[in-house]
Amino acid sequence: GNSSDIPRRLARRSRSRSRSRRSPRRRSPKRGRRRSSSSSSASKKSSSPSPTKSDKGKGRGKGRGRGRVSQEEMKEKVKVFLQERLKAEDWRGRSKDLADELNNHLWVGHKKFKAMFNMSVGQYIHQTLHNKKGSSMEFDSVPHSQKEIQKREDRERRFGAHLGKEPVRMLSFEDAEVPDGDGGPISGTLTDMCSREEAKDREMTRQLDKFEWKKGTDPKHAEANLKFATKKYQRSSADKVYKSSGVRDLDTCWRTMDYLMRQILDFDENPKPGYAVSKVSYMEVYSYLRDRTRAVRVDLHLQQPRSTTHRCFAETHECCLRFEMLSLFLLTKSLVALKSGTGSTEKYDQKLGLKAMSQTIEPLMNAYKAASEKVYLKNILAGLGGDSFLDDETDDDCYCSPMEMAMHRYVILLLMSFSSEGLLQHLAKLSKPQLSHPLVSFATQAYAAFNTEDYGKFLRLYRQADFLTAVAMSGIADLARVRALYLLLRTFPQPIGDKVTLARIKDICAFHSDEHALVFLSHFKIKVDLKHAKGPVVLFPKKGSPEATACPLLSTSRMPDSCDFPQGPDSMLISKYQALGMSRMDIVFGAADPVYVEAEIAPPEVLATGDADAMADASAAAAA
Repeated sequence: GNSSDIPRRLARRSRSRSRSRRSPRRRSPKRGRRRSSSSSSASKKSSSPSPTKSDKGKGRGKGRGRGRVSQEEMKEKVKVFLQERLKAEDWRGRSKDLADELNNHLWVGHKKFKAMFNMSVGQYIHQTLHNKKGSSMEFDSVPHSQKEIQKREDRERRFGAHLGKEPVRMLSFEDAEVPDGDGGPISGTLTDMCSREEAKDREMTRQLDKFEWKKGTDPKHAEANLKFATKKYQRSSADKVYKSSGVRDLDTCWRTMDYLMRQILDFDENPKPGYAVSKVSYMEVYSYLRDRTRAVRVDLHLQQPRSTTHRCFAETHECCLRFEMLSLFLLTKSLVALKSGTGSTEKYDQKLGLKAMSQTIEPLMNAYKAASEKVYLKNILAGLGGDSFLDDETDDDCYCSPMEMAMHRYVILLLMSFSSEGLLQHLAKLSKPQLSHPLVSFATQAYAAFNTEDYGKFLRLYRQADFLTAVAMSGIADLARVRALYLLLRTFPQPIGDKVTLARIKDICAFHSDEHALVFLSHFKIKVDLKHAKGPVVLFPKKGSPEATACPLLSTSRMPDSCDFPQGPDSMLISKYQALGMSRMDIVFGAADPVYVEAEIAPPEVLATGDADAMADASAAAAA
């Protein structure tokens, strides 16, 4: 071309070169990926070792006929490989790592392994290690890490105090059921009502009760008086350990029970000298005794089966049942209930009281059964000349309580009053001689009268019963009164009305005082004429009158299912309690229990002589 175009062409080239330096040339993504893949494959080839003659033919590719391994040969190789690896170390919990090694060395993946053995690698390890036929493999003990060793040493320091020579059990106490422990039964060795260690510990944690304070001590930092301290009930937990040195022996259990009932039970009425407090309510007394008597029962249960037939076991549970029944009366059905809350932040819970009774009843019934079976076996051995096996036992070791029938009577009436759904099940456990006993027969008659709607007979039995029997029946006494009054209102001539003396109503409904009867009748809108010429008269309203409309028992055609009369002092129970003339301690120890005396039959020679005085004495004894 033209010479004038040369500078232009040179200038254009220089501009294109400078532009190429400023913006580098972009490569295509495909090209980059190809180069990177080729470089990675090259690195893999360089890093992988060259296959030997024995390794030739182990590739995954299909159709490589030369050096091909059969399915059985590969299966044997996998077995040998796994056997060697399992012998070398413990692979439990590491099945995935072993499967990866198997895939890297023999190119056998999860699917191929499952096709060979019809199981996964983890299942194969588990089956090999837990083969029932046994295996020749022996695993070397895996060394523990330093952290694991420190944990074990710390655990040994924490629980080393429990690893003594004396028997130890891990137990729980709920509803009077104590499971069997591996350490066997405990034989308590503690001879104090409370160990010094527990008293010191509760002193530091401020868990001392006011009955355990040292006189003159500061209530904020109270000190323990070991003379008055008693073992506190502690709930069982997963790591709760009972040791024989912390469990009271049988004699100490009864001594603790005797102390609680003699010194503390009437403390609200009769304060004792030497204590740090002088004014307490019965609710505080009850809370303390409920806790401490439960602790006594725990110590007795821990020493089963040796303690089951012992006299201490039966008498302690009998005292606990009487104590709960007496407290039920004092805190709900007596004048003490009106002032029981003074100075106390706790109120009586009837459900907790009934639960404590149930925890007492079940082991007591089992103790009666065990004692009777033991006596039966002793009689068999005595007949076979096997007395030598029982020479070491005393009468207290196989104790048949004379109060058994009275306890059965209380239990039946308590179940009828507060838990009727369990009564039939309890009656099915009693034998025919027990059910036919006069003391137990009284309870079954009361149950039959109430369930056949013979409320007049039930209330008559309630009026004739002894104190503790009446307490057991008191749970449904008001309901029986309401239903008896309902039936009475349905039988009088309603078109003209009727009048019944208050004394007659008191006799029918088992009221002891006029005040109790008047309050009960006024609650159901039934009027009483106190100025009548023949004495106080109950006025049954005429049909259609305002009085009849206001009376809730006449406005319904259904018999009342419950009684909404406020729970409070019962005049019949109060009169029975006052007529006893006994202390609370005497009642708890069984002085108020009903006792059946069998009628004595006069000898034939006395009847033949016709001695009038002897016959009169015999008839009087039979009546008693």
